[in-house]
Amino acid sequence: MSGSEQTEIISTIGLNPNFVSEETIRDVLSSEVMPAIKNPPIGEVWFYGAGCAGKAMENKVSSAIESVLPSADIHVFSDLTGAARGLLGSEKGYICMIGTGSNSGYYDGRKITANIPPLGFILGDEGSGAALGKRMLADFLRGIMPQSLSDEFRDIYGAEKDDIVSNVYRGVFPSRYIGGFVQFLKKHISEPYCSILLKKSFGEFVERNLRLYNISGKTGIAVTGSVAWHFREILEEVLLQNGFTISMISQGPIEGIIRYHKMNN
Repeated sequence: MSGSEQTEIISTIGLNPNFVSEETIRDVLSSEVMPAIKNPPIGEVWFYGAGCAGKAMENKVSSAIESVLPSADIHVFSDLTGAARGLLGSEKGYICMIGTGSNSGYYDGRKITANIPPLGFILGDEGSGAALGKRMLADFLRGIMPQSLSDEFRDIYGAEKDDIVSNVYRGVFPSRYIGGFVQFLKKHISEPYCSILLKKSFGEFVERNLRLYNISGKTGIAVTGSVAWHFREILEEVLLQNGFTISMISQGPIEGIIRYHKMNN
C-alpha cells in the first residue's frame, strides 16, 4: 500500500468471534464488504478485532475470511494490537482502550507483550461503558440514584425492572445494552452523581489494571475509545492523581491503523 492509494471506511455489525458465528462473519464479508469495495482482487487482509486475543478465535476469523478470499494472505490480531498500532505506530508504550469494554497492555513497537486480562463486563472491564451502565442501572433500581435523575431516567428509558433484568441476563448483546446508558451520564455530566460515578470507575480501572504493570514514575498512556474520549477531562484528572498522564487520545484508532500500514507496507 502506497501513500497515494485510496482508502475507504465501511461500517458493519460487530464481528467479535465470541458472539457471532463463522458463518455470520463470512456472510458479512461476502454480502456487505466485498460489494461495497466492488470486489477487487485482494492479496492481503489485516483484521483487528475484539475477541481475537487467543488462537482459537484467531483461527475462527481466519477461516471465515479464507472462505471468502481463499488466495489472500490473512493476518488476525486483537483490537488492542490495532489500537496500539493506530496510536503508537512503531513506538513502545502503554495503551488503554476504554469504550463499551476496557483493556490495556504494553506494546513493544510490534506487538502486545504484557496484558492484564480485561475479563469482560461481568468480572472486569472497569471504567468501561458496560461497567458504568451496570452501576447506574443498579443505582436506579435500588433507589440510590438521586430522585431528579431517576425521574428523568425513567421518562427517557421506561426502565422497568423486569425489562432491564431480561435484557441484561437474556439479551443477545448485554454489554452493548448496558453500555448504551452512558449517554445519560454524558448528558448530565455536571451532576455530582455522574461525575463521582465516573471518577470511581476510572479509579477502579487504574487500580485493577494499570497498577498491576508495576509502572514507575509519571508515565504517559495512549488512550482510545468512546468513553475515554467523551469523558477525557475526568479520565485525565484521575490518571494525574495516580501518577499517570495521557500522552495521546483518540476516539478510535482506525485512521492511525491505516497510516501504520501505509508506512509499514
